[in-house]
Amino acid sequence: MSARIAVSLIGQRRYWPMLVAQSLGAFNDNLFRFSMISLATYSSLTLFGRGEEWMNPAAATAFTLAMFLFSAIAGRIADRYDRTQILRFTKFAEIWLMMMAAIGFFLQSGVWLVVTLFFMGMQSAFFAPTKNAALPNLLEDHELVYGNAVLSGALNMSILIGIVVGTLLAVSHQGGMVVGGILVGMAILGWISIRQLPAIPAANPDMKINWNFIGETIRVLRFAGAHPRVLRPLLGVAWFWMLGAAIIFSGMPTFTSDVIGGDQNVLSLFNATFTIGGALGAILCGALSGRGNALIFSVIGAIGLVLFPADLAFNTMGRPLLADDVERMGIEAFLADRQNLRILADLVLAAVSAGLFVVPLLAMAQRRAPEELRGRLLSVGSILNAGAATLGNFTLTLVVVLAWPIPAAFLLVASISALIAAYTFYWHLKLRGEAS
Repeated sequence: MSARIAVSLIGQRRYWPMLVAQSLGAFNDNLFRFSMISLATYSSLTLFGRGEEWMNPAAATAFTLAMFLFSAIAGRIADRYDRTQILRFTKFAEIWLMMMAAIGFFLQSGVWLVVTLFFMGMQSAFFAPTKNAALPNLLEDHELVYGNAVLSGALNMSILIGIVVGTLLAVSHQGGMVVGGILVGMAILGWISIRQLPAIPAANPDMKINWNFIGETIRVLRFAGAHPRVLRPLLGVAWFWMLGAAIIFSGMPTFTSDVIGGDQNVLSLFNATFTIGGALGAILCGALSGRGNALIFSVIGAIGLVLFPADLAFNTMGRPLLADDVERMGIEAFLADRQNLRILADLVLAAVSAGLFVVPLLAMAQRRAPEELRGRLLSVGSILNAGAATLGNFTLTLVVVLAWPIPAAFLLVASISALIAAYTFYWHLKLRGEAS
């Protein structure tokens, strides 16, 4: 029954334009960012004369900073106007931003590209909370878990494809020009698709817009504190984004090179494994969920995020760090060692657990947020996600400062997940008690 509902949604005008537009947008974001990183690492792209050591943190910070600053205003606008019109406007703006990106790749200007990335983060700040606020208008209550599961699965796959294409294509002959053309083309297709979405009447058309983005951010965070039933699942979703940042962007490159002894191809294998696992977890949650409370899948996912990162940490804790001049092994040599298959399995199962964990929480927040407040309340999720992802990027820094072995980063993830698992299980039991 669940698969039939998901397939039915994909074919309906109230859903598929959102699915296509989000997927193409996520592909573009990651194609752009990883093309920048590849050009800074393997070619001549610089930022103020510096290569990847400046470009990587600048790219991550520019995008998340814009998300953090403008999400609160975006949430207010999502309550004030027709949410479909806002989505159409953001996707139209993406076309112009991708033209800016194409110019940046043509000029090989790191500064231009980082500025463009900041505006892309601003565009995403308006798209994300509006999309989340619009879903309960477009879907029935019992369809929210399925709808979010398919969106989350497609999002993960789009991210992966964008990373792979950006990493490989950018450093090829005329790669920057080709990337720019693809970015513009995908943006146009995203705009065409979102135009097919039906209109959604404004939830609070008389509300005034406050353009003080700092004051509005503080105000909306306080506002969310008065709605703990919505805030709690949003905090859980933020942990998912912090987890991804901690494992993929902060800890994984150093863990792969210095602990496992793998080269760039092994790192790509790990990233692909984690991304595909997250997509499978999201789809699995949608396939197994019934019409009732799906919070039990968040409990199962949280338990998995205790067991598998902990096993990964204990399995690799005793390995000595490799020196920089030691040759790293490729994928074939890595897979030939049967002990490494346990590492790969832990990554897959941790990612599946993350997918199971996040989907019911997002659906719960959407379901609980009142219609006239939904844009503002769900914009808090974008703010928390941006902040959590930024903190996750400093996980490895904390491990180094405390003089812990590098695999301890996964043990830290498991420890925090244990607390979240206990708290989520408590709320699952409480909700079951209220329903009975």
